[in-house]
This record gives sequence, C-alpha cells and structure tokens, in this order.
Amino acid sequence: MEDSVQNTQSSGFGQTGNRNNSHKGFHSFFEKDVRLHSPTQKERIARVMVRKLLALTQKRRTSKDDAKMKEPLVSIIITSYNYGRFLAGAVESAIKQTYENTEVIAINDGSTDDTEDVAKRYPVQYIFQKNQGVAIARNNGIKRSRGEFFICLDADDKLFPQFVAKTAERMMKDPKIGFVCAGDRVWNEDTKIENLWIPHKIHSKYGIFAGWIGALGSVLIRRTAFDSLECGFDASLPVFEDLDLCFRLLLKGWKIEVMSEPLVLGRLHRGSRNTASIRTKKSVETFMYRKYRYIRPYQRLYMFYQSTLGRATALMFHPFAYLEGIKEKVKVRTWVESCHWVNSVNLEDAKEDAREISLTVDKQIEWSWNKELGYYYARRRRILESRLMRILSREETNM
Repeated sequence: MEDSVQNTQSSGFGQTGNRNNSHKGFHSFFEKDVRLHSPTQKERIARVMVRKLLALTQKRRTSKDDAKMKEPLVSIIITSYNYGRFLAGAVESAIKQTYENTEVIAINDGSTDDTEDVAKRYPVQYIFQKNQGVAIARNNGIKRSRGEFFICLDADDKLFPQFVAKTAERMMKDPKIGFVCAGDRVWNEDTKIENLWIPHKIHSKYGIFAGWIGALGSVLIRRTAFDSLECGFDASLPVFEDLDLCFRLLLKGWKIEVMSEPLVLGRLHRGSRNTASIRTKKSVETFMYRKYRYIRPYQRLYMFYQSTLGRATALMFHPFAYLEGIKEKVKVRTWVESCHWVNSVNLEDAKEDAREISLTVDKQIEWSWNKELGYYYARRRRILESRLMRILSREETNM
C-alpha cells in the first residue's frame, strides 16, 4: 500500500516535473520567437531618428506657417486693357514672389482680346468691368483687395521676384511710411535699348517734387495711407495718375522710402500709356503745375544745383569719371556736327542718339561710385555709340 502510494506520489511528482519542464520549454520557445521578431538595436535607433525627423519637420512647417501668418498680406492688383499678349508675364511675376503672403487680382478693363482667357489660367481673383480707364480699374481692385499693403501693376510690366519682400520689409520699419518706390528697368521695343531709372536714397518729398520726369511706376502703398485721402487714383488724368496720388500722400504727411535698385521691369511699346502723345503729357504737366504750384520752384532749384554744386561735387569726388564724361560728350558732338547730312531722317536719329549718350554719360558720372550701375551705364553708352556709328556710315554711303 505504501509502495503504491509512494509510486503514485512519485509518478505524480514525475508528471508535475514533466509539466514544469514543458512550461519551461514553452517559455523558452516564446522568448526565442520574440527575439526573432523583435526589432534589433539598429532598427530601434532608426525608428527613433525617423520620429525625431518627423517632429522636426512638423515644427518647421508650423513655424513657417506662423511666420506667414505674421507677415502682412500684400495685394498685387494687375490692370489690363487689351494687353492679353503681356498679361501672362505680369501675372507670373506676381505669383512667383519670394514673399509668400500675397493675393493677386486681375482687373479686365473691358478688353476685347484674350485677356479673360489668359487671366483664368492662373490662380488669381478675376474681375471684369466695362472700359472706364486704368484709374477706376485700380480703385475697384483696391476695394476688392484685402491686403494691408498693395501694388498696382500694369499688365505690360513685371515685378522682380524680390520686389514685395524688399519693399514690404522697408514699409514695416516705420508705420509713417506711406509708400515705397524702387528702380525701374525699362525696355524700349522700338529702339531695342534698355533704360534704367534709379531713385536716390536721399530722395525726400522735395526730391520727388523737384526731380519727377513722369510716372513713378509700381510702388508699394500702405492701405491706411491710401484711405486717408479724399479719393483714390484721379480718373480725370490720362497719365501720371500714380504720381499725383503719391504727391497727395506726401502732402498728407506720409513718408516716402526709396530703394536704389531696379525691382520693376517696364516696357515701352507702341500703344503703351508711357508713349502717350507729347500734347497729352504737356497738358497733364500744365495741370500738375497748377495743382501743385511749389513743384516748379523746386525744379528750378534742382536744375541750378545740378549745373553748379552738383558738377563741382562730381568733379571733386569723381574727377576721372567727370573729365572722361566731358571728353565723351565733345567727341559725340563732333561726330554729329562734322558730318554733311543729306538724309533728314538719319540726322534726327543721330541727334536722338547723341542726346541719349549725353544723358547716359551724366548717369555714369552720377553713379560712378556704384560699381554695378557704373558698369551698366558704360555698357549702355557703348551700345548707343555703335548705333550712332551705323547711322553715320549710312549717311556717308548716301553722299
């Protein structure tokens, strides 16, 4: 009996021992399987790096969005009347600004060409109105815009990619700045010559009054400054309505800020407003002189400065450039006067080129301290000289 119990217990203990051994085998097999399917140390490191990279990307994206939200919205208002052939370039230049927080509005001023089709190819706000002129088109575009700052761009002009970024940065430095203007590079499609207009940093409202020679082109305007005026762009003016607006802003006490670098690409062509008839421009200039009676005294004072102190300053600080400029002017004048002209058309072309060369030489002297602009005007002078030489060769052939 005891032997049987003993055998039974021993057999029980044996079964229990086998059961424990089987559990140990199961656990060891499970642990081995986990080790086979668990990530290695390299995989864990890789996963941690991926999570950190995703977090960093999300953080940068969030900070970029926050920065964009902090940037003031800038509206770019493009007006077009039968300028469908140019509109694509203007719209693309507005869309490709490095400053991200912008909106683009295209105003169709009753065009009969493909202006509408071109505008609707791009992600812009499109507005159609009956033909009422560029001033009313701009005013309507400003009413529909939402930007704290805005730019009015003609459809035949283009903005450099950094225009908004650079002008908006200047505008945000001082809340009293009403508008910011930059230089223009103007391509003349008839003469195939590029001209350059660069405002001086010392320009104040008096400098604008004294030195204006036409439209200011595309400028960045503060909305609160624009709203402070009794009216927007003057629809009664066929040209220079942008200059008139800036004059009124200055008279209201708003400041002007200038950037002495070209940020706008203009175009002169037949049919453009910049090539309006001399009679139209003269009538507008007469109107401006009557409206702003202090302009003419400023201009006379500015011309006196250029002919006296300006020349003395140029001779003092840039003697080599000044003397070379005088030598160049004398040479060109001798070329024109020594030729026996038979063809009156050639004579008029030669006089025009000689006048352009003289103006270019003056600009070359004025900006001789600026290496980039000095090189630009020197290259432009050489192009004009070669044109003049070809005219003289044609005239000698006719003799």
